[in-house]
Order: sequence, then structure tokens, then C-alpha cells
Amino acid sequence: MKRIKPYDVPHKGLRHALSQLSLSAGRTDYSDRQQVAELHRLGTRVFSILSIHAEDENSVTLAHLETRCPGAAEHDLDDHERIHSLQDNLERLLAEIYDGSAKGKDLSEAGGEFYIAFSEFHGQYLLHTAEEERVTQPLLWQYFTDEELAGHRKEIMARNPPPTLLTWLRFVIPAQTHAERKNLLAGVKQMAPAAFFAEAMSVIEKVLSVPDFQRLQDDRMPATHAVSSESAGKLSPGPATPCGPEVGQG
Repeated sequence: MKRIKPYDVPHKGLRHALSQLSLSAGRTDYSDRQQVAELHRLGTRVFSILSIHAEDENSVTLAHLETRCPGAAEHDLDDHERIHSLQDNLERLLAEIYDGSAKGKDLSEAGGEFYIAFSEFHGQYLLHTAEEERVTQPLLWQYFTDEELAGHRKEIMARNPPPTLLTWLRFVIPAQTHAERKNLLAGVKQMAPAAFFAEAMSVIEKVLSVPDFQRLQDDRMPATHAVSSESAGKLSPGPATPCGPEVGQG
């Protein structure tokens, strides 16, 4: 039976965002104030959703997993701390480059260092996301029903204000197949006020090609099966048997 993949949507968006920032960091002329400002703007957005995603995982996904299998989330939590430390260094370096460029300095040397350091970070982050999908996601399938996983997703959406959700859509939608876009937007349309959905479509129009956006408008978005607030907010009893020794590995 096909299961909900909790990491599919955010990880596609993050991989797309990281790739955009990598491309931008490599082609930016660090002696050009305008190009540096554009890189800083993109970097701020990308680093912001990286931090938000980690906090959402820690506070929702991994917190729920710990209730079913204590210790299972430890590796991912430690990974998030390590990644956060690396990210902090990158954010500081990018801020220094931006500040120096605004003062008219040529930051080509610092820009080259940022590009290399970000490339190292990018590679490590991709390995982290793949490990979550290969190791943590099967644990979520083992200890939670799809209804419960849908409830976790709704918890995460409720944690994020509209501007954050719009930033997510900016990176997620271009990274998805047409069918995935339709399903995601059908869910957004079902849950969100009409004004927010209209704003979301305006953002999406800017990040998709004209044919892709027109196809979204032409196709009728399918209805989704809603999860009741009562069932989404409840966790079923834990497994009858304790976690196996393999659960904490990875």
C-alpha cells in the first residue's frame, strides 16, 4: 500500500532552494553591489526555511516519534545541531560579504570562500535528507498510521505564518511533478482562506514557466480527503512491543 511520505514535499523544496543558492553563489560577481545584494536576499530566504524545517521536525515529527520509540530521534536531533552550527558560520560570512559590499568593497576573495564552504554544506545537507528518507521515514511508517502522519503535517502548517508558507511554495512547487502540484494546491485550497490561496497562486505564477502555470489553471484540482481535527489531534496507543535495537541506528 502506498504510504504518505512526510519528507517528500519539504525535502524537494529544500533541494531546489539549495541548488538555487549554489548556482547563485558561483556566478555572483562579488565586486558588484547589486549582485551581492541579490545573493544575500536569496541566502536569507534559504537559510530561513532550513532553520524552520529543522525546528518543525524537532518539535513535531521527531517529538512524536520519541513518544512511540524513545531514542529513535536522537541521531536526527544531533544532526540538526551539527548542521545548524555549519549554517550559522555561512550566514555570518554572507552577512559580512553583504555589509562590505554595501560599503563599496570588492569581496571576491570572501565570495570564493563562501562558495566553497557552501558547496561543502550543500553536500552534507543532501546526505542528511537522504538518510532521513531511508532511515527515519520507514520508522514513521512503522509507528504511525497515514492519518496520524497527516495530522503531523497539519500541525506543522499551523506553526508557520502565511509569509513562511508562501516562501515554501516558492521553492516546493517548481520542484514537483504536475500531479504533485495539483494535489498539494488542492490541500492548500481546502484548508486556507480564499485570499491566501489567491496570493499563493500569484507567487506560484512567478516561479513556474507560462505553460506549467497555465496547465495548473486549466486542470481541475482534485478534492482531497480531509482528516478530522479530532482524529488528527489524537495519537493511537504505542506499539504492543518495545522498539527493536535497530530503531536508534542510522
